[in-house]
Amino acid sequence: MKEKDTAANSCRSNKTVCGDGDEAHCVTNRTDSFCSCKPGFHAIGSGICNDTNECLQFGVCSHVCNNTKGSYKCSCHQHFTKIHDTCKADGNSTNRHVLYIADDNEIRSLDPSMPNWVYEQTFQGDANVRIDAMDVHVKTNRIFWTNWHTGGISSYELPSSTPPSSSSGPISGLKMPRGIAVDWVAGNLYWTDSGRDVIEVAQISGQHQKTLISGMIDEPYAIVLDPLRRKMYWADWGNHPKIETAAMDGTLRQTLVHENIQWPTGLAVDYFNERLYWADAKLSVIGSVRLDGSDPVLAVSDLLHPFSIDIFEDYIYGVTYINNVVFRVNKFGKGPTENLTTGINHATDIVLHHRYKQPEMANPCDKKKCEWLCLLSPTGPVCTCPNDRVFHNGTCVELPPATQSPFVPGTCNIQCQNGGSCFLNELKQPKCRCQQSYSGERCEVNQCRDYCKNGGICSPSPTGAPTCRCLTGFTGPTCSLHTCRNYCQNGGNCTVNTGNQPTCRCPPDHVGDMCQYSKCESFCENGGTCVQLTNGSQKCRCPPRYLGAQCEVEHCTFCGSGDCLTSPSGEFSCRCPNGQIQPSCYTCDDFCFNGQCTVDTRTLLPQCRHDHLTAPPCSCFLVSVDTTSIVLPTLLLLLLALFVVGAILWYRRRMRGAKGFQHQRMTNGAMNVEIGNPAYKIYEGDPDDDAGELLDSAFALDPEKPTNFTNPVYATLYMGAHNSRSSLASTDEKKELLSSADDDLADPLA
Repeated sequence: MKEKDTAANSCRSNKTVCGDGDEAHCVTNRTDSFCSCKPGFHAIGSGICNDTNECLQFGVCSHVCNNTKGSYKCSCHQHFTKIHDTCKADGNSTNRHVLYIADDNEIRSLDPSMPNWVYEQTFQGDANVRIDAMDVHVKTNRIFWTNWHTGGISSYELPSSTPPSSSSGPISGLKMPRGIAVDWVAGNLYWTDSGRDVIEVAQISGQHQKTLISGMIDEPYAIVLDPLRRKMYWADWGNHPKIETAAMDGTLRQTLVHENIQWPTGLAVDYFNERLYWADAKLSVIGSVRLDGSDPVLAVSDLLHPFSIDIFEDYIYGVTYINNVVFRVNKFGKGPTENLTTGINHATDIVLHHRYKQPEMANPCDKKKCEWLCLLSPTGPVCTCPNDRVFHNGTCVELPPATQSPFVPGTCNIQCQNGGSCFLNELKQPKCRCQQSYSGERCEVNQCRDYCKNGGICSPSPTGAPTCRCLTGFTGPTCSLHTCRNYCQNGGNCTVNTGNQPTCRCPPDHVGDMCQYSKCESFCENGGTCVQLTNGSQKCRCPPRYLGAQCEVEHCTFCGSGDCLTSPSGEFSCRCPNGQIQPSCYTCDDFCFNGQCTVDTRTLLPQCRHDHLTAPPCSCFLVSVDTTSIVLPTLLLLLLALFVVGAILWYRRRMRGAKGFQHQRMTNGAMNVEIGNPAYKIYEGDPDDDAGELLDSAFALDPEKPTNFTNPVYATLYMGAHNSRSSLASTDEKKELLSSADDDLADPLA
């Protein structure tokens, strides 16, 4: 006990016991003392604390994380602004987010930054087009895709201020191209071919093809590039699923992920946070790993079979494998998953187009001056030869004529049907390589036989599940569903456009893409469109300048003392006093007068919560309030007030009627009014006297006779007072009832 007291005293008096005071502090109680690390530090020994590197934790910073002593600092790359711990791309009319979704033989576009997401058709191919994977070249505004149905790669110039050019097919003669990736720095195309199990590259024009990776690869699928670090990554979802990486010239190959993975069908690189993401369609998860293979984490787990993904800012965009839903989710798994649109028949890939998604940098190949192909590598640009040439004496020369197959005749002794060919696998076992329409060990199964309904065109698949291209008016995996069936509500008239998408012509009293909303008047302000939901509640579709439950809040209100800016596309932003352009000049530190402040994840605008209602910054009270929530409580309060007032009046009136048993004789001048009642004449007058006349003025009341009262009950009550002490009558009351003179009348309330 004495040693503990001594230690405690020395800890209080000696500040160096727990270091210099920045990393730890001394905690003492009655009998003991110990050193405890401060926030941002962790113990590495007895009384020794070391700085914690928060930057090693997943999801700390949106872009760049700089560790400091006891803390950390987040920053953003060029052309990005830090807004509420999120790095947002600098926006204007030319820097729009556009999602491109591959749907069978067409490409659709979607702007996820718009409040009401509506997708539209960008490209429509013919019956031979089957878009499997896509990538964009932002600088040339062109989109590339693989078509395993025809064994080629095509491209299309995206819509812009100038009319788009027609599609083109720069590469053909491939076996089964799958994933595709654009090298926007050196100007090359990379793709995977699951028919030959290789990874190949060519110039973006389609010239000079070269095989980079072959062997020890089973079913290569998705592929992505990182030209900034000269690396490429691809997914193999064969019998031994894995994710591999190599330099962009095919060297330095290594396995990045091989555990807890089954169907890696989608890949995306976060160039700014330096992480790789993959979608596992079988495990229904999205995983992430650092670009060097360290820190594998499960980023998102509440998804239904994510198939293809892309990433930008803090969001992962993707499509699902089963129900073809386009979704958006935070890349760190924060918040719920948003469904951007549905109704797509066969979504296969998704890619986001933004000016700053592909960072600009100098092309190292410009100084290399390669004759044929120039490929990026961490060691520098590399000149290489295409497949039909070999390097000889400093240049690429043509190969001699191709030799025959190395297989020994007679080793393939099985008979393949329907045009299938025999080959030997890696174990030297004979197998059948079937035509696209057939499957089975001997190619005996016709995949497309009676598969598509209602005239749908069947396309085989190497995975065993063919796809159907439906005629206009039909949809579903086998074209068995009518596109317009039960689509339009409330009597809307359904028609089908050229993209086989249903469109509703609504009655005058209904609105919405499915006529699901009823119109309502005098509810929305500032030109907002009012719709009534099926549950009876009302909702406003506001013009771009306004927001709020009733469109009563102007965007410029959030600028405060800053300047309100309007872009040519109609988007609003604020130039704040600090010189930065932000969605709002308010923060949660100065926005709410009372209540809880939160930031809307979509608009990035602060909002106050008061009993589940939202207030704008222009008042310390609620401004944006639902009408029903005001009217009903007000009516209830008025009814309650009326009830209370009525109860008080009733109670007072009753109390007045509950006064003591008091009487005051009624007089008419000097005459007794009661005696003027004809009922008294039966006692005092003659039978012949007129009942309406008064008694003689000399008439005197007899105090001992009961005839002084018209009501016999009073008479009995009064006369009984002489014989009973408990009688209600008393001597005092007797005097009050039968006073001898008018001058003796007393105030009944006295």
